[in-house]
Amino acid sequence: MLLKKISLRNNLYFSTLLWLQSCGIFTFSGIMLSPDLQTFSIQEFYTEVSDGPLDAYKMVTTELENRILRETPLTRESQNGDLQYEGTIKSFVYTSVFSAEGKHNDTLQEVQRLTITVEVSYINRLSEEFSFKKKLFSASKDLNADAYKESKENELVKEIMREIVDHIFSQSIDNNW
Repeated sequence: MLLKKISLRNNLYFSTLLWLQSCGIFTFSGIMLSPDLQTFSIQEFYTEVSDGPLDAYKMVTTELENRILRETPLTRESQNGDLQYEGTIKSFVYTSVFSAEGKHNDTLQEVQRLTITVEVSYINRLSEEFSFKKKLFSASKDLNADAYKESKENELVKEIMREIVDHIFSQSIDNNW
């Protein structure tokens, strides 16, 4: 009898989640959106820097688009979506730093730290209080100074762009309730 009650309660819980998901109120990734939000648009990001991969602006645009499509019920519009994004890669900088991480924690190693900064404007047409203009998002990754920078740079940029998109997504989509 107890097993039957638990099973019935689980079925009711699951049915409620499915209903909420179908209304656009809840997604299985844990993101809650207003049911009035239906679409998003991203103006292709551009770059103001001459360093780094030539397609870095496409990386961030594509990564953000894929993340929104994967984790929300929103559909993409070419322009004038309920949620709108545009942005610029503002900096792409290597700096030398010293780190105690590595094989021998007792000695400092020189590493090259790549930092990328992206400026993003976000408009929520249904709830302006969630919008932001020209907000800066940065992320960094380290590379051993003795590693061949050009062979590792593309993977480093991809990791950094994923982290930046995580921050953008969190500040825009996650903050809509």
